[in-house]
Amino acid sequence: MSEATVPREHLFIGWDVGGWNCDRNPNSRDALFVVDGNRQAMGQPWRGNLRNTINSSNSPASFLASISTLCTLTHTDRPRHATLAIDAPLGFPDAFAQLIADGNTINEINQSAANPYLFRQTERRLVAEGITPLSAIKDMIGSQATKAMHVVSRFAPHRISLGVWTDGVCLTMIETYPALCRARLGQRSEEGPKTGRESDIQDAEICARVARDFHLNQEHLEPPTNETPVSEGWIWAPQPAAT
Repeated sequence: MSEATVPREHLFIGWDVGGWNCDRNPNSRDALFVVDGNRQAMGQPWRGNLRNTINSSNSPASFLASISTLCTLTHTDRPRHATLAIDAPLGFPDAFAQLIADGNTINEINQSAANPYLFRQTERRLVAEGITPLSAIKDMIGSQATKAMHVVSRFAPHRISLGVWTDGVCLTMIETYPALCRARLGQRSEEGPKTGRESDIQDAEICARVARDFHLNQEHLEPPTNETPVSEGWIWAPQPAAT
């Protein structure tokens, strides 16, 4: 049987993204968590700096194999496909990009959370739910955003629909936001973990479960709206409670 005909095991991976040099920050680092189609954890959660793995991987398959090794999965040479849900912005606001590229400006700027230079459409719309996501422009997560976007561009460069990227063979990547997922699922903040390590791993686990829903139960997740700019991407999260 050729490699092309070998059935591919499907992994669901969550990645809570740390900065490029997060090995210097004990409170926030990359974390990975893997679940299977039955929602069962696989291997062991991993926490550290993924930078060297990103730099040393020369293909989507080798990147996936390295993640499998980090998470102590067995049979890392087995053909696999993975859906990877990433906790970091995978796009920048269109208005910000146009301001930089062409000097185009917005007529009126008022509240920060509604500022199209600072927040993407997928982020601005969440204010009505009492949620203000972090901004890649103003909230010191530019390192995480560029790291995540770098990984998408290297290992899943084909955008097949709004907010969905793939290499066409073994990797599909989407964006999610654990704080939004917790809010929509009614999880209280006091139920959360107490240490930086626990927080990162818990966020990675939430991402992994969103990855599974995206592949197997996408109707559980809120789809992109018609007015969402394709270049800004989309935060995949559970359907709002009202829905």
